[in-house]
Amino acid sequence: MHAEGSLEIAAPNDATWDALTDPDVLVACVPGGSAVSIERSGPSSLTLRGRIGQGLLSLPAQGQVELSGLERPSGAEARLTAGLAGTSFEAAVALALTALQPDLTRVAWTADASVAGPLAGMAAPYLDRDGPGVIARTLDCVKCRLESEPGPQAS
Repeated sequence: MHAEGSLEIAAPNDATWDALTDPDVLVACVPGGSAVSIERSGPSSLTLRGRIGQGLLSLPAQGQVELSGLERPSGAEARLTAGLAGTSFEAAVALALTALQPDLTRVAWTADASVAGPLAGMAAPYLDRDGPGVIARTLDCVKCRLESEPGPQAS
């Protein structure tokens, strides 16, 4: 899967970068992310654990996220590797942030993902069909969080 897009967030560039590089914010915004736990395994590494699927088809999964290209406040990259029932999933996401105005930031993103192993035949069509939408919904959630936060109080 390859996908790309952009959106504008009515928030300062620094605040947008902070939210988009905060694993707790992102996991809270990923559809189904509430079932994922995060452990910081290093300054730029995270271990994710959770379950994927529903009901009897829910299986434990574990993944590793490596953050790189952290250039505050203009960009960030992340690489995820995960495994589920002998099937591997890899994804790379790159974000480029541009301050359009003091309180307006454009976020351009690209994502590439692949799946290999016994479940790849079943998972790949879902990845291609649903992957870009999951990314867009996640970023929309971050946007809503940033735009709904109250600004500094007037004196």
